[in-house]
Amino acid sequence: MLGSKLNIINYRSFVLVMVIAIFFGNLVLILDSRDDQSSQSTEAVKSVINEDIIRSIQVTGSGNVSTEPDIATFSINILIQRDSASLAREDSARKLNQLFASLKSFGIDQKDIATTNYSLYPEYVYEKNKIRRIEAFNVSNNLNVKVRQLDKLGSVIDGVIKLDSGDIRINNVFFDVDDSSIYEDQARESAIKNAIAKASKIAKNANVELGSPSIIIDVEPFSNGSPIGIQRSMMADMESTPTTIATGQIVIESKVQVTFAIK
Repeated sequence: MLGSKLNIINYRSFVLVMVIAIFFGNLVLILDSRDDQSSQSTEAVKSVINEDIIRSIQVTGSGNVSTEPDIATFSINILIQRDSASLAREDSARKLNQLFASLKSFGIDQKDIATTNYSLYPEYVYEKNKIRRIEAFNVSNNLNVKVRQLDKLGSVIDGVIKLDSGDIRINNVFFDVDDSSIYEDQARESAIKNAIAKASKIAKNANVELGSPSIIIDVEPFSNGSPIGIQRSMMADMESTPTTIATGQIVIESKVQVTFAIK
């Protein structure tokens, strides 16, 4: 009797194990099937993407706009050397106040004068077999000045040079456009037209039909205004020969990278 019960229990256990095995086996088969379908779908998407990339024309378009500048900037360096740090600092501050007064007299607003560097440092002398010693102290003050009335530029520069006792140097004059956004838009429009023309010509030569742009990358526009070096010797006789600087023109350039689909 006990043996028959054990046989029944073993039989039921066997059936239960088989059911579980069949269930999980089917589940594994289903999951494997889904994985295969997912893999096939992914490969199909990759194939389409790769095909789109391959069936495309990529070009770089460029455009530019020339215009007259409406502002000028130049840098000023005030270098003071004195026997003590306090004296160098005081004389530098005095010279700087004189400079501000001169610029203000020509209508230069305070917001258009910016200090770019200020430093106070010792000047050392190195003697053979001796410890270095401080011979003097230097104060260097660098400023950028923006001139919005270009007809006054020469007079502004002359006014700065009149303050010079060997302590002030004007480094460069750079012409630019204060608000270049409208010219950047025009240059970008020209660059896109140039890209379309290039792509159309390539498509025609390749005997394919050009589609719409799928990717457009805008390279930041820039102007190529060149700085003009100012030599102090050019302005030695300011009373009889005022400084005159020709503004010329600046060119604002734009580039775009465009990818066109092929139909």
